[in-house]
Amino acid sequence: MVRTLNILFILAVVIGAGTVYEMKLAATKSAEKVAELKQQIDEERDAIRLLKAEWSLLNKPDRLQSLVERYNDYLQLQPLDVKQIVSPEDLPARPVMLEPVGGSQMGGYAGGSAVIR
Repeated sequence: MVRTLNILFILAVVIGAGTVYEMKLAATKSAEKVAELKQQIDEERDAIRLLKAEWSLLNKPDRLQSLVERYNDYLQLQPLDVKQIVSPEDLPARPVMLEPVGGSQMGGYAGGSAVIR
């Protein structure tokens, strides 16, 4: 009886040790994954900073002006006129879709209920 109980306790200790070791390995893998993700986040942030710097360099007004002067024959750009700027109230209203003549009995495209959005 005591011998059987000792064997059961030893077996429980071995199973417990195996479970703890497996949990330790899982925690180590999780920590490595977190470190890898943090490194990827840092690399992405560096890439974003680099792209923002590149964007600001490409949008410098003197660079854009030189490009406009170089390709003006092709682009034919004109300065913006004040009369070109309008408010939303100055825009024409959207057209209203009317029911086709003859009702909805017509088939095909003419009888469709197309709505302009």
